Amino acid sequence: MRGKECSQNSWKKLPSAILYLINIFLVVLVLNILSNNLGILNISILYYFSIFIFFAIILLNVPIKNLILSVKKRKNIEPITIVVGFILLFISLFLLIFFNEQFLWIVCVSLFLSGLFLILLGIGIVRKELHLLSIASFAYALFYIFLNSVSSIWLFFQSISLNWSTVIGSLVNKSLLLGPSISGLWIIIPFIILIITSLILSFTKRQILWSFLNIIGLIIAWTFYNIFIGITIFESKSDVVHYHFILFIICTLGIYIYFAKYQYKDIISNPIHQLKIKSLIKNTKMWALFFLFISSILLTTNIQTNEQGNKILFYGQNQLGTWDTPEYGKYGREAYGMFGLLPIYLKASGFESTIIVENITTFLNSSQPVHENITRFVNISDYVNLIESPKITDDILQDFNVLVVTNLNLSFSLEETNRIWKFVKSGGSLLVLGDHTNVGEIQKPINDLLGPSGIKLRFDSALPMDVRSKWLNCYQLFNHPIISKIKDLDEIQISVGASLDAPQAIPIVIGRYALSDEGDRTNEDMAYLGDYEYNQGEQIGDIILVAGMHYDKGKVLVFGDTSTFQNSALPYSFYFIQQIFNWLTEEGAQNGEYIQFGISLIFLILAIIFYFFKKTKHVIFGLFPLILCSALLISTVILPIIQIGGEINGNIVYIDTTHNERFSIEPFTDDSINGLMLNLNRNGFLPLFLRDFTRERVKEVKILIFNAPTKSFSAEEVDLLAQYMYQGGIVVLATGYEDKDASNLLLDKFELEIEGIPLGPVPYVEFSPEEYENEPKFVDSWPIIYQKENAKPYYNFTWDRDYNLMVFVEHGGGGLLLVADSQYLLDRNIESIYDYWPGNIIFLKHILDDFQERGDVG
Repeated sequence: MRGKECSQNSWKKLPSAILYLINIFLVVLVLNILSNNLGILNISILYYFSIFIFFAIILLNVPIKNLILSVKKRKNIEPITIVVGFILLFISLFLLIFFNEQFLWIVCVSLFLSGLFLILLGIGIVRKELHLLSIASFAYALFYIFLNSVSSIWLFFQSISLNWSTVIGSLVNKSLLLGPSISGLWIIIPFIILIITSLILSFTKRQILWSFLNIIGLIIAWTFYNIFIGITIFESKSDVVHYHFILFIICTLGIYIYFAKYQYKDIISNPIHQLKIKSLIKNTKMWALFFLFISSILLTTNIQTNEQGNKILFYGQNQLGTWDTPEYGKYGREAYGMFGLLPIYLKASGFESTIIVENITTFLNSSQPVHENITRFVNISDYVNLIESPKITDDILQDFNVLVVTNLNLSFSLEETNRIWKFVKSGGSLLVLGDHTNVGEIQKPINDLLGPSGIKLRFDSALPMDVRSKWLNCYQLFNHPIISKIKDLDEIQISVGASLDAPQAIPIVIGRYALSDEGDRTNEDMAYLGDYEYNQGEQIGDIILVAGMHYDKGKVLVFGDTSTFQNSALPYSFYFIQQIFNWLTEEGAQNGEYIQFGISLIFLILAIIFYFFKKTKHVIFGLFPLILCSALLISTVILPIIQIGGEINGNIVYIDTTHNERFSIEPFTDDSINGLMLNLNRNGFLPLFLRDFTRERVKEVKILIFNAPTKSFSAEEVDLLAQYMYQGGIVVLATGYEDKDASNLLLDKFELEIEGIPLGPVPYVEFSPEEYENEPKFVDSWPIIYQKENAKPYYNFTWDRDYNLMVFVEHGGGGLLLVADSQYLLDRNIESIYDYWPGNIIFLKHILDDFQERGDVG
């Protein structure tokens, strides 16, 4: 086998041929893993497994002992080359470990291989396949970035997969509609790019034919894999991707056959010593680097333009759903209502909301009346303007920047529809929220409204294929302004909605491993839902959940599900919603993004031309992935942080997630805290999850809640919290004795101690719950010892002595409330879907009332 020559100093731990094959296998494997091509796997597991592969490649390729001896003796080595290699290697691992950006991860593969190649080159070992793999992985990174940044490219590959699987289905007498993630198209792409790259580097007539035959072989393997999917009966929808590894192995064997006859050209001599500052301007490859940097910045930067305004008009008539807000007298999941809190949260972010209805009196009195004599704090009419009009008119629309239409169940008149699209053409934005399977007869009215955009709701339910983590491992996010600041995928909060036909729009949120479950028109009692299983003929994989587009001077954004905007989701999704309305209220033009991508492509073509220009001086290839990483750091990490927007003011309560708190973020489970958030809403507060513990975020809020943190507070964080409390903030810390170690610094600061005396449930209500239902109830309590004079118990009970289970310590204008029970704030103890404890609900209200009376809170 050619192309695996090593110098005489090559180490003998593994035969070179075997190492050659292993390197190819591991690199193509890690590219598929980081791209999440191999099936429904936990993203964090994929991430850590990729890091393991990186270190495995180092251990297999670098003769550590020989390297150390060579450096000590300083014979037959090039120290500068080794140092540069180590720098590139370190940067790649640093970016991979400390940055949560998929684009960066994939580019790091090329940077890593370049560094490794230089280290080996510096001690006289030439592994030509590492150089080739570095260039090929760089080419794949560029492809992946374009694929997820230019909608027409993604739609093109989706069309190939859907149409080809349909053809294959007709051959085997089955109905197939497979997206690229399910058909395995994404798996074969890295192999094809590797072949094309190797052909470019060693271009001969013989090599052209050999490369072409091997690409055809990969396509044949992909075709037979699709036939296998078509004739196989799967027990559940998630089983469809369990055989992706078979396609990967077959493609790997094919690439081995290809490289068995591949001939490398002479490798470029080490160019590091040739670099001179004075000659950089004349070096065409340095210009290629410059053009690559500009191209990457333009391609991946979501340019934020001037805001048009902040006025939002909600169409509140002829819709499925209510504008209720949480109130006392309604408990459990239904107590949340649907959309009433959305204008209230938007007001806290600087948006002015108005609802247009036919009759204001009827609208305000349509919600369920209060059943208990407890003050209702949240009232939608305090936060939103109301317009009374039987129809939408030009005069009404001209005063607003965004029109929001939700679950429309009666079509607009042709006159109104034309007015709406006139509004969009002149620079307004239209946000349309729909739902699954024509529930409430909404499909036709919404599709009639969306006609000019080409976007349509399908008669289906978009379902994640992963039954355990649901959507978290099944999303794909397109490079778009509305997702640029998402930190965790659970911010999206899509549940079960319709998928979208969007042939001309940007597919912003994609259900990569998802099923388009066709509705059942005979199942009227269950909202026409299907069977929630994969059946032949249903599209599986790469279904569009959210789509957007520019339309003349305006914008259109469509969600196939309303869950993201519902009251119960807002604590999770609000920063995502904030980005949505920031984008909708910015000025935009129909061709703005296409112009941006077009210019980016021109600069990339210039970079390629200058790189392959013959009469030129060489530069180390590792600079190219390094430049691309730098551009991605600027566009995807730094710019989203410094962009305007994101501020929020009002009665905000942050529930911390940055200290590995002991609660579930999955809504409405025994271990979640939706009951707590629901009661905060009832009392006029707006709970949000804190995902970034910074001084800027903390100072925005009235109350900060920590529930059983397991990651220790640092001294700097304790000082920050003390300053926050002194200025009027309230910190609520719920932690039992078994979890208190992480909070010791904070407890010591305020001279608080949790005794190791397990008191368990207080009071013990198992045999007579009715007797105690109006009293506070603890689950796993421990006594608190306090020293400060300005501390006062909020709850205690007497047994053999007095035990304090809840203590408040004043500090300046605010203070710290310690609850010695890690489970006190969980749904099982306050309020869940089907059950609630009145005593804790009433007690929480008294605590919040006390906080409000302190002046700065509420």
